[in-house]
Amino acid sequence: MNATILWNAYQGLVIKQVRRFLRSWIQNLLPSVVTATLFMVIFGQFVGRDLGQVGGASYADYLMPGLVLFAVVTNAYNNTTLAFFGARLQRHIEEMLVAPMPAWLIVAGFATAGVLRGLMAGALVMLVALPMTQLELQHPGIGLLVAVLSALLFSFAGLLNGIFARSFDDTSVIATFLLTPLIYLGGVFYPIDRLPAPWDTVSLANPMVYIVDGFRYSLLDEGTTGGGWTLLVLPVVTVSTGILAWWLVARGVRIKP
Repeated sequence: MNATILWNAYQGLVIKQVRRFLRSWIQNLLPSVVTATLFMVIFGQFVGRDLGQVGGASYADYLMPGLVLFAVVTNAYNNTTLAFFGARLQRHIEEMLVAPMPAWLIVAGFATAGVLRGLMAGALVMLVALPMTQLELQHPGIGLLVAVLSALLFSFAGLLNGIFARSFDDTSVIATFLLTPLIYLGGVFYPIDRLPAPWDTVSLANPMVYIVDGFRYSLLDEGTTGGGWTLLVLPVVTVSTGILAWWLVARGVRIKP
């Protein structure tokens, strides 16, 4: 297929999804900013004063990277889940397959829009929370890479949810009962190495531990793994999830009648 046609199809799919979440920015972007601000004020400023240093930094500085990643992954996930399920529900996805659009392009288009929303939400949270901290970006390259890969991973994961969801209720089940616990138990609010055994070891099976730790390292130059494990684990999990999403779309699972 002509590269220009593929590019136009990809561009159109991304623009459509971006316009969709920007039209409702109050519902899609603002909640992450409000939530992060409340956490920073209540825990970072009020509670954090009595905690002293955590992980070599003030608690507000320690907390902020996790809140940014929280916004990135939840927005990327929710955007792709709802967008793909909506396309299935309204039969738009079948039109894409008939067009024809290759499965990899469909996955790339939805995932790109999810990444853009996730990064946009994360940037807004950082702009609001940064004045409450004394953070300086220590490793900008690692920080950007972790943020992009995290958004991409959860965009692919959201696509999987969108493929298998049978109703709008199903689009929130995974986010509520799996994604949110993984985030809250992923070292956003506390150092993993302070957990008693065996929970410190069990926590290492949580991918959010490596994501948060790598992003925290980029801002604080401090982290349990120093960012090393993040750059090993995160790309592998992201590529594996993306391949699975492509395979399901290519096979027409829950898409073709």
